[in-house]
Formats: sequence, C-alpha cells, structure tokens
Amino acid sequence: MRQEVSVPGPEQVFFKDPALDRAFAVTMAIAAELHVVKDRLRAMEVLLARHNVLTEGSLDAYMPDTAEASRLAKERSAFVVTLMDCIRGEEASKGAPADLLQRFG
Repeated sequence: MRQEVSVPGPEQVFFKDPALDRAFAVTMAIAAELHVVKDRLRAMEVLLARHNVLTEGSLDAYMPDTAEASRLAKERSAFVVTLMDCIRGEEASKGAPADLLQRFG
C-alpha cells in the first residue's frame, strides 16, 4: 500500500514583515497553550471540590496572607521585568557581566 503524503499549502501571511507573522504565530501558540492550562485548572478545581478537598468557589475567595502576598508580588515584578526586557529588545543583546568577563577573559 502507498501512503499518501500531504503537501502543505502556502504559508499564511498576515503582515508585510515576516517577523511580525512569526511573532503573531508565537502569540497564538501561547494563547492556545493558555487555553489548555485554563481548562485543566478548571477540571482540577471541579475534581478537588467533588472529592471534598476544596469547596466550590474557595479558590476565587482565596486571600493570601502577608508573606504569600509579598512572595507573589516579587514573582510578578520579576516576570514583568523579564517581559519588558524582551519587548525593549534588551534580553537578546545583553552580554555577560563585566566581572564575569574579567574572571574568564
């Protein structure tokens, strides 16, 4: 038996700049992954409630204590800095710190 090989059609183009098309494709891939994570998180919440580990709505009502709120704020700030570095193009162009270059230079 011969196995059929499908040939992909032409690549979809949305923007004049191919880099924008690639960035858009990455954004859509991340959006799809986020949707899967949200579905799985909701399924986990339902199962935990069904097995009396959590009550329905307890995650929505959750209020972190001071220490946890501080930890979450620090993580959020670090995440935003990383994103902004990428947006400004700084992450890709950062070299090694001077002290590291001196040790190995």
